[in-house]
Amino acid sequence: MKISAILWDYDGTLVNSVKKNIEVTKEVLKNFIPDLNNNLPKALTSVENYEEANYKYKNWRELYKFAYGLTDEQIDDAGKLWSPYQLKDTTLPDMFDKMDQVVKKLSNIKQGICSQNCSKNIYNTLKYYNVEKYFHSIIGYEDISNTEQKPNPMGFLKCVEKLDIPLGDSTLVYIGNHQEDTIFGKNAEEFYKSQGYNTKVICISASYSGNTPRDWNVKPDFTAYLTTDIFDIINKILND
Repeated sequence: MKISAILWDYDGTLVNSVKKNIEVTKEVLKNFIPDLNNNLPKALTSVENYEEANYKYKNWRELYKFAYGLTDEQIDDAGKLWSPYQLKDTTLPDMFDKMDQVVKKLSNIKQGICSQNCSKNIYNTLKYYNVEKYFHSIIGYEDISNTEQKPNPMGFLKCVEKLDIPLGDSTLVYIGNHQEDTIFGKNAEEFYKSQGYNTKVICISASYSGNTPRDWNVKPDFTAYLTTDIFDIINKILND
């Protein structure tokens, strides 16, 4: 089976950005909760609590509403602050073990990124790890509207369009660490089919970041327990 493109999530998939995201979230929330340091939400008190909350809620909007107590209007404003605060915090997240090798080994296939992080922030991190040349499309939070964020497939569609690949009978792979990433990929597949394309989207869960897809209502097609599993899974798909 030929794979036309591999699309990646960023946070929790390519890099372990939990510690940075906790600090950025705190700075964003201070705009709405002035005494945040004295009333720190449980989700921000440790890496473990942050990850638990992140996987508990469907998307970042639910996280900000139920874990941090923001109103819908405040959440809209917080979304606008995310990219500037990400760029302001120059801390570089760790790339997952051997991920640079995996990305390089897959360089014969076009690769892109669909994320709710800031596209410039993503690029800066990729450049630091010398892997930016392997990604030909990066779609971040600011590249689509608030109403078209994951699991709406718009980011996926834009990323594929930028990669300039023919659809038709194409097979695309999406790799993410959250149930919403799997839903995101399947929503894209449904959209393509509604437009008359026989496009298949295969979803891989990045479980090396700590998620448990066996508990998800929408299951991925494959699960990678190690970063190197991704390369093996891609080879399995290619040889089907």
